[in-house]
Amino acid sequence: MNVIRFKRGVKHWECTYEVKIDYEYTADLGKKISDIIFYQPQTNLRVRVPWKILKNYLNGDLSTTYVDESGLKLEMDGKDLRISDSRLFHIKVHEDQRKCIHIAAIKVKEDISSSVERILRESASISSPPIK
Repeated sequence: MNVIRFKRGVKHWECTYEVKIDYEYTADLGKKISDIIFYQPQTNLRVRVPWKILKNYLNGDLSTTYVDESGLKLEMDGKDLRISDSRLFHIKVHEDQRKCIHIAAIKVKEDISSSVERILRESASISSPPIK
């Protein structure tokens, strides 16, 4: 899981929070982002947002409000994204932060960890039949 930290007071940012990019490996050994987790250390609250929903907001492609049955709410406020839930979690993701999260998510999908590469190489060398 990759983590990005945004600190209050830097630029015009209003709150401190962390963004964790959660992913899984697909059958063809590619990375698939599953969720983005927003965490506020000062309140110890976190919200898990499915990637398939969040990616369009990070691009700025959606202007509609998203609400689900758990109380998760995503809405654009100009060029900023507001994320809240039913438990007092509320953050404003500024435009530059949205772009940063989106770029980091793309890089996560492109990277493959060295440990996974090593395991795959070992597995391939063990399962390959000898060359005659």
